[in-house]
Amino acid sequence: MGLRDVFIALNNLVESNIIDDYAIGGGYAVMYYDIPIATYDLDVLVVLSGEDDFHRLYEYFRQEGAKIEDVYIYIEDMPVQFLPNYISPLFNAAIEEASKVEFEGVRSKFVSIEYLIALLLTAFRPKDRIRIQSLLDRADRTTLKDIIERFGNDQYKLLERYKGILGNSQ
Repeated sequence: MGLRDVFIALNNLVESNIIDDYAIGGGYAVMYYDIPIATYDLDVLVVLSGEDDFHRLYEYFRQEGAKIEDVYIYIEDMPVQFLPNYISPLFNAAIEEASKVEFEGVRSKFVSIEYLIALLLTAFRPKDRIRIQSLLDRADRTTLKDIIERFGNDQYKLLERYKGILGNSQ
């Protein structure tokens, strides 16, 4: 059992109206863009109406007998962290504009490389900075700058962080 089975499970969540939509982010999205990295979990951005739906998602997996540990729900032995769209308008847009892909005959969605960079700028951990530098050459810089300007704010300072990364990469 592997990633294909997890994608099937995610699609079943949509078909069962447990979540409205989803897109893969985080380390698996970085790997999708052909940059080999090690990652522990699968980050899944999900469209939910609110906190109650988020709790229902966890309750669904409890009833299914899934292992739940801290923020992770284990699907087919893979730790999955669900990140609801209502956390940030950036999350919502990343899901809406995600790339549709097919993996081993199963459809799925991955955040675009530009949204992935913006999400990494939001977290901005040391490993995120390294990943951003690796992804920048593959990104459409105009689209990326537009996303950063639309979703940057005083809390995350995306434009400031982006300019810092650009300064370090030259």
